[in-house]
Amino acid sequence: MKQKPSPQMLRLAMVLMVTLLPVSASAEEIEITPFAGYTMGGQFTDAVTGKSLSFDDTSSYGIMVDFKQPLDKEGGESWIELYYSRQQTKLKADQGPFFGDPLFDVNIEYYHIGGTYGQATGKMKLFLVGTFGATHLAPEGDGLHSETKFSLSLGGGVKLYLTERVGLRLDARWFGTLFNGSGSAFCSGGACLINVQGDMLSQYSANAGVILAF
Repeated sequence: MKQKPSPQMLRLAMVLMVTLLPVSASAEEIEITPFAGYTMGGQFTDAVTGKSLSFDDTSSYGIMVDFKQPLDKEGGESWIELYYSRQQTKLKADQGPFFGDPLFDVNIEYYHIGGTYGQATGKMKLFLVGTFGATHLAPEGDGLHSETKFSLSLGGGVKLYLTERVGLRLDARWFGTLFNGSGSAFCSGGACLINVQGDMLSQYSANAGVILAF
């Protein structure tokens, strides 16, 4: 069943577009980096049964758009970053008679804005990255509702420039999605498959992409 964008995601997209208009106008340079990656982790504890459920570790993909800001007084380099990634995975039981069996497919998307800070010179540049935004969890089961939660990320990586306009980018990130201690997820017709126990869903990703600079 194809999922429609939620009202929250549409509002977030509009906010990001408005935010980036002045940023892109003042940017010294723009880098677009399509990437492929691998995303790991993501575990729920069901508050009713006490059982744990987790997402399969699978490949992911996405795109990063970075806007270079004026040179820092101390010689560092800062960028405003727009980040999107998508992981197609399965939710499975970690315990009990259905251990390891997939319950249903889930698409996990991150819509984030933030920035990087790192070295300003050289063909190899190390950087730190931090972003925030929303996690969109869209189950593919019939009638199941998607979930949109606030999330943030922290990480770092390296850029390797082959020419002035083309390079390679490697980075690793932790993503934390907030559930505020408890809540229901993946509901249909008033019934929910999971009652989440815990404050945060953590995932980890490693990405590799090609930088196209303009």
